[in-house]
Amino acid sequence: MNQEWVGLQVLGRELTPEERERSADIQKSLVLIREILEVFQTRTVPEPEPEPAPTPAPTPVPEPTPPSPVPTRALADGRYEGGNSEIYIELRIDEQVSGVISADIFRIGITGRSYVASIRTLPGKRVRREEGSWLIAGEDEQGNKTTGRLALNAADTNNPAVEGTIFLESTLHSLPVQNNFIFVAERVSGYMRTLGLEIETEETVDPLSSYEHNGVDMTMEKSLNQAGFELVRVGESSQIPQNPLGWGTAQLHALMQDFAEASLERRLWELHLLWLAKSSREGLLGVMFDSTQPLPRQGSAVFAETVRTHWDEDVNRKLIQTTAHELGHALNLAHRFERVVGRADSTSFMNYDWRYKGGDRVHEFWSNFDFSFDADELEFLRHAPLPKLIPGGAGFHSVNYWADGNGGYSPYLPEVPIPGYRLTLNPPDQGTVFEFAQPVLLEVIFENSGGKPFRLPREVLDPKAGFLEIVIKRLSGAFDGGTAQTRSFVPVVQRCYDLKTLSKITFARGVRIRNNINITFGSGGFSFAEPGEYEVTAIVSLYTKTSNLVVKSMPLRIRIATPKTMEEEREAQVLLREDVGLYFALGGSRALEKAGKDLEAVMKRRQGKEKNVRDPIVANIVRCQGIDKGRPYTRYKEDKWTSIDGDRSKAAEILGQLDKQALKIFDPHTAEFTEKLAKSHAKA
Repeated sequence: MNQEWVGLQVLGRELTPEERERSADIQKSLVLIREILEVFQTRTVPEPEPEPAPTPAPTPVPEPTPPSPVPTRALADGRYEGGNSEIYIELRIDEQVSGVISADIFRIGITGRSYVASIRTLPGKRVRREEGSWLIAGEDEQGNKTTGRLALNAADTNNPAVEGTIFLESTLHSLPVQNNFIFVAERVSGYMRTLGLEIETEETVDPLSSYEHNGVDMTMEKSLNQAGFELVRVGESSQIPQNPLGWGTAQLHALMQDFAEASLERRLWELHLLWLAKSSREGLLGVMFDSTQPLPRQGSAVFAETVRTHWDEDVNRKLIQTTAHELGHALNLAHRFERVVGRADSTSFMNYDWRYKGGDRVHEFWSNFDFSFDADELEFLRHAPLPKLIPGGAGFHSVNYWADGNGGYSPYLPEVPIPGYRLTLNPPDQGTVFEFAQPVLLEVIFENSGGKPFRLPREVLDPKAGFLEIVIKRLSGAFDGGTAQTRSFVPVVQRCYDLKTLSKITFARGVRIRNNINITFGSGGFSFAEPGEYEVTAIVSLYTKTSNLVVKSMPLRIRIATPKTMEEEREAQVLLREDVGLYFALGGSRALEKAGKDLEAVMKRRQGKEKNVRDPIVANIVRCQGIDKGRPYTRYKEDKWTSIDGDRSKAAEILGQLDKQALKIFDPHTAEFTEKLAKSHAKA
């Protein structure tokens, strides 16, 4: 009977009404049989004479009775799938690698399965399968958390199956509370999870090859297999026409949207990889897209020819590491060298060889590199709750997995300014007050005011490159109705460079490096979605052989004004839309057609009959339109390629609307860059 019930649960399709009825009948029968057996077992020993009733005591919270210990072979590591008539469960038993048992739980409905919650054994203690019963922690997407108990036993079938009991102390979504619910699941794989990968390749770019490591031909697929993923190819691989000028961020976002055969509108266990020649940015090896339009963390790109140009020896090893690194970002893994993670000593895929142990230890990094992730990363990849890991789920860098469990190590990094170096944030010339829903762009300046000279990358002030951290503190309340008043700004794109490919300068006394930062919209959504006062702080982490040094700016206080009219309130519904936020973050994008069209309408209403641009929101829309108009695009529509050259004459005309007075709406660096770009287009 158990075997028949398990077979119904793992069909991989919606059950027919007859099958659902049969499944429910079997489940009821199994429960009845267990109850009868328990009665027989308890009556084989004579019951003692009744004693006087003791003083009543509080009724203890019931717990599921754990099954008897079972042989290790009966509960092999791997993924089990099954459930009961109402609940579907993906169970992961992982004694050997992470010492964790976890599960994602789904409700079975008329339209299929819907995710409701996840559970796992408690962090900090490795499980042993023979224990049979474990304390667990659970959470759902509504923010509810609870503890409970999980019990597992070998199911009485000829198949490798497990019978389980879950008891939850308090509410998780719609799951039973303070009551055992029983399930049966069959082992379906030795891998913890299945991940689909869709790859699109630029013409003439050779595919990824293997690399022999300790006598084993390592590949990108094997690397992810070792992390617990069964990797399957999905979609049809398409050939992308060559782009001799290299690919820009907005072009990459358009490519991923054009090529993705799977829907980008819902979260799926599928990633999209663009295998390209080079970026329009010098020295860029790879990127991960974390735009929330339509959903975050769904695609990455690797610039293979840039890697091959700079690596003669062991180039395939570097390509595998770069690809696994970018896919790791798409699975919500952060850089190991980041200040908040504090693991520059790691040889994980997620570290840079040139930042290993503070730098200048590239050979040592590769000598210790073994095509793996760190223990805390593995625990996250194999056992994180579904929404935090699945592509299209939680935003990038939204889960501090390195602070949990038993795999992390986070040394303290001081945040005091370094004598002799100065980091400064500057607002627009018009001041620190921004209109409601106005994009927030600031100038950041890094200056050697008397410190020792050293070499550093030109991209040190690019938040997308991982050197510069921006911390935003809300002074008039918490973010998004929660309790957190401070959070780091995480850009929608993560750029990954290598020291070999980076342009570097000597940071001598008196040298100043400038850049603009657009902190309007990131992977966590809009940074300033509510009126009020905020403090913005910049932090640059500098690594040397002997220490990790941190340069911190003074906080810049800015104020977001309230809407002044009902019309502005209505416009905010457009301006605070996620596709519009992404449009501003990318500096415009033809792939975001609705955002562009709706912003055009907002611009016309706000500009009215005024000849000159003076409205801050209009000025930002005009700037994005001009930047995007000058870009070339390669699009794939209706089964054919279209190459669109940038219209530099029109771009110059659009940007020319921003006169000296209009440019004061922007910070000094943005204003200077915009003016130079307009002149450059005009001369073309």
